[in-house]
Parts: sequence; structure tokens; C-alpha cells
Amino acid sequence: MPVKRKNPKTERYEFFGRIILPNGRRKEKKFLSRRKALEWEVLIRQKLHELSKQTPAVSLHSLMTDHLLAIKAKGISQGTYDEKHLVFQALLGQPGASPVMPAADLPHNVVRKLLDGIAMKVSGHRANTYRKHIMRLWNWGKRARLVKGECPWDVEKYKEEKHDKYVPPEADFWKVYEIADQVPSSHFKTSGHVNYEPHRKRMLLAYLHTAARRGEVFRLRWDDVDFGDDRVRLWTRKRDGGLEFDWIPMTEQLAETLREQRLETGFGEFVFVNPKTNKPYTHGNQMIKRMCRRAEVEVFSFHAIRHLSASVLLQAGVDLPTAQLILRHRSVTTTARYVHSLTDASKAVNRAFGGKIVDIKKTSGE
Repeated sequence: MPVKRKNPKTERYEFFGRIILPNGRRKEKKFLSRRKALEWEVLIRQKLHELSKQTPAVSLHSLMTDHLLAIKAKGISQGTYDEKHLVFQALLGQPGASPVMPAADLPHNVVRKLLDGIAMKVSGHRANTYRKHIMRLWNWGKRARLVKGECPWDVEKYKEEKHDKYVPPEADFWKVYEIADQVPSSHFKTSGHVNYEPHRKRMLLAYLHTAARRGEVFRLRWDDVDFGDDRVRLWTRKRDGGLEFDWIPMTEQLAETLREQRLETGFGEFVFVNPKTNKPYTHGNQMIKRMCRRAEVEVFSFHAIRHLSASVLLQAGVDLPTAQLILRHRSVTTTARYVHSLTDASKAVNRAFGGKIVDIKKTSGE
């Protein structure tokens, strides 16, 4: 309530409105009437109440940190986590961006300049990857009730140059398979000495017969191999639910191959182990490149074997729902993209139009 005090100089009474601030300090203001002092107190209390209900603006750095912690807890792959971290570092390093600034205050043109630079120096595809992570940062913040409204950094997608994914002919795969266990020794370069690592052949066969993604075979444990029911369990992080698994059938040839591998690994945890580190493989990109070059075929990746498996299934007459089960796609449309190729399209066109040659001269009346 306002207090009344006598001014010793003027001998007149003055009224002081008094408010206790959230930090505990008291604020006063002088008025000529009690009514004015009381109105001021009511106004200030109302403003303080409104401010207390507002969510403090989250800083750009805090939003990024909270997002990374949340997706890590969800079980996202380390590769995706590292990629997001790289994108956020690049964004914070831009002129006009500050870690302590409210996330909503990050100017749109700061994001645009970053993405434009990546599109010009690297590729439109890379710029779109950065754009995706930045947009998801804001959308996650909305779900977490940290930010509100539409994303202020919505930059239109960049044009990308589409390239066909190379899928090796089945013959090239078997050429690589035949030499996969031959590892030239660095100690015997002049003599041509070769070491043999049969687990590499078995690994390639596992990729072909399971249509697994690269990391799924690298992370394969013996607990995931069921010899009794002839099935293999593959774990994936490619879904929204985090780390999930599917059981797929194990062929007789793969079962025999994995039994041989079991004898070599003994009581080890993982099916395939890098003999140089005694740990599971992590990338293996250079390994398969060297094998392809040694077999004198065009270089392909582990993931390309997954596409090859899909093509083999189709050529064997396997229907799309069954192929979807083996490839573990949520949508049969995705499976269709895997199993269809130009070769299949060519066969379809020839079946439809073959032998139906029209004499243009006759149809034109000449």
C-alpha cells in the first residue's frame, strides 16, 4: 500500500507507491496523491505477473545442446549425432550468430548465407543436409515447448544433381568374393606374400544373403544368430522408434558359413572382428575398395550389395511383399525403388511392344 510522508522542505505531504521486486529489493515512486500511487502499484504488479508467466527465451546454444542430448538419449546413431554437431558448429561460427542470443533472434539471412556458401562450394545435396538439421532443430524446440511459431530459418531447398546409385553386376560381386580372403602382407610386398582372412568371404556372403545395411553386419553378435530356427536378428536405427530389430530367415549356405565363423571366433561376442584391432569393424570403406580393385571390377560399397540382393530377389521371382519383409522396409514403395532397375524396365518394354512394328508409310497413306 502507498505510504504518506511529509516533505521537510515544503512542509507538504507526499505519497509513495511501494513494490517488492522478484529479487527481493523494494522499488518506490513519489506521487502527489494516494490514488496515483495506488494506480502505479496495481500497474506494476500486473506487469510483474505477466512477466512471471512468460517462458524465458532459450538461447541458441542451449537449444542446440538440449536437442543433441535428447536425440542421443533416443538412441540416434553416432554418425547422425556427429553430423548434427558439425552443422551446429558451422552455424554458430557465422557472422551475426551468437551462442547467447535468443534462438528466435537468429536472423534468417545468417542461415541463408551459410547454406548458399555450402551449395556453391560443395553441392546442393550437402546444403540440403545442413538445411534439414537446422529445420529439425527448430521443430524439436517447438515440441519441447522451448520456442514458438513458424521456423524463422525456412530456406527453400537447393537443386541437386541426381546420380544413379551404382549396383554391381552379380558377376562382379562373385569376383570380389573369390579374392576377398586374400590380404597382401605389407611385410612381403616384393615377394608377393599373401595372408588369408576367410572371415572376409563370410562377411560378404552375410551381406548378400541378408540384404543388411553396412553397420548391421558390423554390429552382429552371436546372440543374434539362431541356428536352431535358422534365422538372424538385425538391429537398425533407421526408424523413428530408435534402435529396433527384425528377425529374417537364414539360408542354408549362410548357416554353414556362420558355423565356420563360430569355430574361429570361439566365445567372442561379435560375429565379425577386425583382426588388427580385435574389435568390430566400424567403417570398412577402404577395405571393400581394395577388394574391388584387386578383383579388377568397378568399386562398389557394402550398401550396394543390399541393392544387389534386392535385384537378385526380383529376378528369382520373389514378390514385393516378401522382398519387403527381407529388406525390412516400412513401405512397399521403398522396396519397389530397390528392386526395379533399367534392366527390368527394358524387359517390360520389350514384352509390351516387341513385334509390334508399325509401317509408317502405310499408316500415313503413302
